[in-house]
Formats: sequence, C-alpha cells, structure tokens
Amino acid sequence: MAYLERQQTQIRDTTSRADVPNSDIAKIMYYLNCVCYCIDYNDNDIRRYTNYARWASLFDEEDRLVFVLGMTLSPDLFIGKVFFPSDALSRDMTGRFYEISQINHQLVVVPSLVIGGRTCRVNRILAYKQVWLQENYIDPMRRLIQRFRPQQQATRSCSIS
Repeated sequence: MAYLERQQTQIRDTTSRADVPNSDIAKIMYYLNCVCYCIDYNDNDIRRYTNYARWASLFDEEDRLVFVLGMTLSPDLFIGKVFFPSDALSRDMTGRFYEISQINHQLVVVPSLVIGGRTCRVNRILAYKQVWLQENYIDPMRRLIQRFRPQQQATRSCSIS
C-alpha cells in the first residue's frame, strides 16, 4: 500500500494601489485598513477608522483613538503570522497582499489569531519591505507619541493640583 499526499498552495495577488495622504493619522489609518484587510476584525467599530482618505474629518479625540488602535494592533501581533517581510514577494511595491487557498508550510501562515480574547480569521497575508512598515507604522507612531505625550503629561499635572 502506498500513501501519496500532494499539497498545492494557490496564492492570488489581491493588491490594489493606495494613495495615502502625507499625514501620520492617515498613515496609521492606512495601516489599520491593511490589518482589517488581512484579518476578520472589527472590534470597537475599527473600520470607521480605516478610511484614510477622510483622515482630515476626524476630531482630535478620534485622532487619539486612531493612535491607541495603532498601539493596540501593533505589527508585533502580525509579523510571522500574517505580515511577512519579503522583498521577493513584495516585488516592485513596498507591500503586496496575497490570498492563500491552502497553508504554505514555508510561510507558516496561521488560520486565525486571538486579539483581545476574540478569534479572528486570517483572510490574506501581507508581504512587505521594511520601508513599508517604517513609512506606514513606525515613523508615524513615533511622531504621534510625541504629539500625544505632552497632552497626557498636562492632563496629569492638572489632575494633581
């Protein structure tokens, strides 16, 4: 008796061009949009904060919420599970999305993630170049930390007096 197993992985590129405004809030909203595109996640009506083209219509409190969502859904949760650094797969763009019809053992894609106690199904993966992560998460979050930190310190000193 012989046992043959054939595993075929089908990968389909689902990338579309994104014109992200040059704003830290817009870039974090774009990052959150990428997260929601890859996984089935909509806690706290997050999709409302993924329309990066409308970033300028947000109030200051909503900007702060975008920042907090960015901190909560940091790349550390996704790298190696849903986000994969790969110059080869991202090709000419800094990031590309792929739909996978079957698990590819080379990438070790997980079928779901647990975020805040909720299981979220993985729909796609993102192959990215480091510059994508730098431009759309790391640099904007660093600047937003500086923007929101003075407000937090002022709030603390006001509540103490």
